[in-house]
Amino acid sequence: MNEVAVMRRCASVWTMTASVAFCCSIGAGQVIMTPSPDNTLSVTVTGSAESPADWAELNFTVQGQGATAQEALAVCDESWQKLLDELAALGVAEGSIRSGPPEIGPDSMTQMMVGVPGPGEGEVAKQTVRRNVAVRLAQTDPQALYEGICRLIDAASDAGAALKAPGPMQQVYSQGAMVTFGVNDPKPLRTQAIGNGLTAAKEVAEVVATSAGRTLGDIAGIQVAELGPEAGYLGMIGEMFSQPKPGRAVASVSLTVTYRLK
Repeated sequence: MNEVAVMRRCASVWTMTASVAFCCSIGAGQVIMTPSPDNTLSVTVTGSAESPADWAELNFTVQGQGATAQEALAVCDESWQKLLDELAALGVAEGSIRSGPPEIGPDSMTQMMVGVPGPGEGEVAKQTVRRNVAVRLAQTDPQALYEGICRLIDAASDAGAALKAPGPMQQVYSQGAMVTFGVNDPKPLRTQAIGNGLTAAKEVAEVVATSAGRTLGDIAGIQVAELGPEAGYLGMIGEMFSQPKPGRAVASVSLTVTYRLK
């Protein structure tokens, strides 16, 4: 018995739930079908949308080391103040700069990915303190924007700061992209992403229902989850398939749409 015949036979006994990530410009993945008593078909997709960005943001890290945490903090604060001075000299407005609180110890990704070696024999363990600084630039014409980005990178380098990726998955899957782009009002972009996701979900659901000898009915329910670095596993998957594009802001959501089957 071929695969389609098996699916149709299953549909006559059970109804089905399909978990789908649509392989196109909106998402990617594979179809998984399991028996369900609800006479429904559930489709999960990633919906994305993009538009010209209103701003670009660079993330820097300043770090200090010392025999004690206080010494490390003093070195870190000195580098941090030097970075602020360099940015002020470039004419960057104070409101365009966000500084995070001091963080003591190596970053979690370094610990997880490569480990942190301990001191050698006779050496004193050094303490590390770092601060993250985000600098936002208004999006103008591309040439002026990238000239501004280059000036910021040079100034930060002079202050001893290093570029920091917005998230580990962006660093891995976007070739170390250190610049994020966004819009001042993200709601329209999010609405468009949801609309694109609904379109993709219906296309997938119709194919799956037809292949099982069923007809797609009305929507029984919708679940929407944000995608991004703070969204855990789903966020990491979303970043893999929604890589940032220069000068473009991207919004991504995960939608699980449940349809009734006829």
